[in-house]
Amino acid sequence: MEIGLSVGGPLDIVGSVARMCEEAGYRSLWVAETARTAFIQAAVALQATTKVTVGTSIALAFPRSPVVTAMESRDLAELSGGRFVLGLGTQVKRVNELRYATPFEHPAPKMREVVEVCREVWRGFAGEKIDHHGRFYTVAMQPFPGGQPPPGPIPVYLAAVNAGMVGLTGEVADGLLGHPLSSPRYFAEVVRPALDAGIAKAGRKPDEVKIVQGVIVSIADSTEEAMREAKGQIAFYGTTRTYRTILEVHGWGDVVDPLRAAFAQGDFPGMIACITDEMCETLAAAGTPDEVRDKVRRWEGIADQVYLGPPWATPDAMRTPDAFTRIVDTFRPG
Repeated sequence: MEIGLSVGGPLDIVGSVARMCEEAGYRSLWVAETARTAFIQAAVALQATTKVTVGTSIALAFPRSPVVTAMESRDLAELSGGRFVLGLGTQVKRVNELRYATPFEHPAPKMREVVEVCREVWRGFAGEKIDHHGRFYTVAMQPFPGGQPPPGPIPVYLAAVNAGMVGLTGEVADGLLGHPLSSPRYFAEVVRPALDAGIAKAGRKPDEVKIVQGVIVSIADSTEEAMREAKGQIAFYGTTRTYRTILEVHGWGDVVDPLRAAFAQGDFPGMIACITDEMCETLAAAGTPDEVRDKVRRWEGIADQVYLGPPWATPDAMRTPDAFTRIVDTFRPG
């Protein structure tokens, strides 16, 4: 199982951590779209490196025109000589509508069309005629002159939590990006069956869709400190109703409402108090370096790759160079 890192934070950290990871022997890095745009972070990471693959996990699909997404991806593929992976996600309804002023409608069919348009635009750069008239998007003009086709195929990975989006991933994507709030049990009971159904529906082979699983990783000198930081990240994710299904598989669905109430009051200690040690052990890899290595191995035989990221969601657990250095040193290849 390959180990990759989820890199984020201030842009000077992104560049320096990307360089550190490559020098340590890592082969892949992933950047998320939270406080900073995924494509700018990817550009910084790619400029700082020469060999490592950089993917977006995730770039938001709906606030951008898919043509702009395709152009930005083509540019990053050109910048890096083909080291870029486009990872797309829908985000949730409230975030789309209230943070990005974007209508949230029929996410799986719309995501299917985003992928179609991206691939048509990339072919358009190679001279193929673009004539897309879909349910959500119409694109009937070629790219501006002067652009070249990507240096090679740009892999498209989709982030998916619930069965509908997982099934779509199996039908149309090159890879699945598993949400960091997950567990091998959730993957076995929900994700794998839906993915296999999508793959079969499209007449594809299972190895045509790579599994890249996010993992919350918190490493500290004491297990207690590491778990406290990981609980903050779990609590933040747990406030999102869309992710309730992950908790329900383990019988923890009733924690969502108290989490949301504490979040609405800005009560981060109260949020963390909602997360038990058992939840943390199940949904994150937290502890000393040796403990964390053992916990990440739970994904052996399930995922082709895991991407590890430190907690970032609460005020006392923001990403720092030290947090990344601990992960790099703990999982240094070879």
